[in-house]
Amino acid sequence: MNLITLSLKDLRRRPTRSLLTAVGVALASATLFSLLSFNLGYTRSLKKEMADSGIHMLVSTEGCPMEAASLALHGGEIPKFLPQARVPLIRALQGVRAVTGMLIFSLPGEGNRTDLFYGVDDELRKLKPHWKLRGSWFQGDRSMVLGAEAALVEKRNVGDKIYFPEIDTEFTITGILERTGSEDDGFFFLPLQTAQRVFRKEGKLTGVGVNVGDVERIQQVKDGIERIPDVYVVTAQQMMDQILKLVGSSKTLMFAVLGIALAIAVLGVLNTVLMSVMEKTREFGYMRCVGASPRDVFQIVLTETVVLCLSGGLLGATGGALASSLADWLIRGVLPYAPAGKMVGFDPAVLGLTVMTAVGIGALAGLYPSWKASHVSPMEAIRNE
Repeated sequence: MNLITLSLKDLRRRPTRSLLTAVGVALASATLFSLLSFNLGYTRSLKKEMADSGIHMLVSTEGCPMEAASLALHGGEIPKFLPQARVPLIRALQGVRAVTGMLIFSLPGEGNRTDLFYGVDDELRKLKPHWKLRGSWFQGDRSMVLGAEAALVEKRNVGDKIYFPEIDTEFTITGILERTGSEDDGFFFLPLQTAQRVFRKEGKLTGVGVNVGDVERIQQVKDGIERIPDVYVVTAQQMMDQILKLVGSSKTLMFAVLGIALAIAVLGVLNTVLMSVMEKTREFGYMRCVGASPRDVFQIVLTETVVLCLSGGLLGATGGALASSLADWLIRGVLPYAPAGKMVGFDPAVLGLTVMTAVGIGALAGLYPSWKASHVSPMEAIRNE
C-alpha cells in the first residue's frame, strides 16, 4: 500500500473533519485565485480599454489625470468648457494623426438610469478602427448612433425614431455599434454640431482626444499643445499610472484579507492533523514495533496533510474559476475605478499557482504534526495496552 492510498484511507476514517478542513483550504484557495486573477486582469483590462479608446492624450480645461481618464473612457461632465477654436491649432501640430472634439452631456433616463450623450465628429472613427456598425454613420444633423447596450435598453433598431423630451428633439437611428465590451456600448452618439445646438453650447467642447502617428513623439506633441493658452494635456500613460496608484491601496487591503484567510487555513489544517496524530499515537507505536522507521511515519502524516490540502486547493481553484463573474462583480464594488473589461477570469498559470500554494499550506501545516508522530516511541503502544 503506497503513501497516497494509505493517506486517503485514513482521511476517510474521519470524513466530517476532513471535509470541513478541505472546505477551509478551498475557501482560502478560491480567494487566492480570485485576487491573483484580478491582479493580472486589472492591468490587462485597463491597458485594453486605453488602447480601444484610441486616445493618446486628452486636452481639456481640467489637469487632473483621474478626471481626464474618466472623461476619456467612461464619459462625464465638467463645469468648464474648451473653446472649439483650439481644435485647428492642435490639428496643425506636427506628429498629430487625428483630433476629435467631444461634447459630453447626461440626461435622466427611465427609472434611475442616466443616459450619456456624446457629441462627436467624423474624426472619432479614426481613433476607433475596431468599431463595427450595423447601418451607417451619421446621415444628417438629426441622426444618431447607439451603442449596443443603449440600443438593447431602448429596444431600438436601425431606422427607428427616438424622442428625448428633455431636449425636445427626435433623432433617427442610422447605426448601432456592435458590442465592444467597453463603456462605448452604453453611449448615445450624435453629430457634434447637433449636440452643441441642443445643449446650448455652441463653439464649446468638453475635451479633445488626440491620436499621434508615432507614439514615440507623444511628449513632443504634448509640449506643442501645452503652448496653446488655457489648455491642460494629460497623456494616456499619465491616466493609467494615476489609476493604478489609486487602486493600489484597494489591492493592499484585498491582499491583507487574503493573508488572514491563508493564516486561518494553515491553523485549521494544523489543528486537524495534530488532533489526528494525538488520536493515532497507539497506531504509530505499533507501526514502530513492526519495523516502521521515524521517516516512514513522518512521510505518512505529511502525505496525508498534503493530500488534504491538494484536494481543497483543486476544489477552491475550480470554484474560483467557475465563480469568476461573481468575483468580478464583488471586486468592482470596492474599487475607486474599474475598467469595463472582465478583470477576473480563468488563467492556467494562476490556477497552477493557487494549487501549488495549497500544497505549500499542507507542507507547512504538516511539519510539526509529522515530526511529533515520527517521534512516538514503540513503548507508547505497549504502555497503552
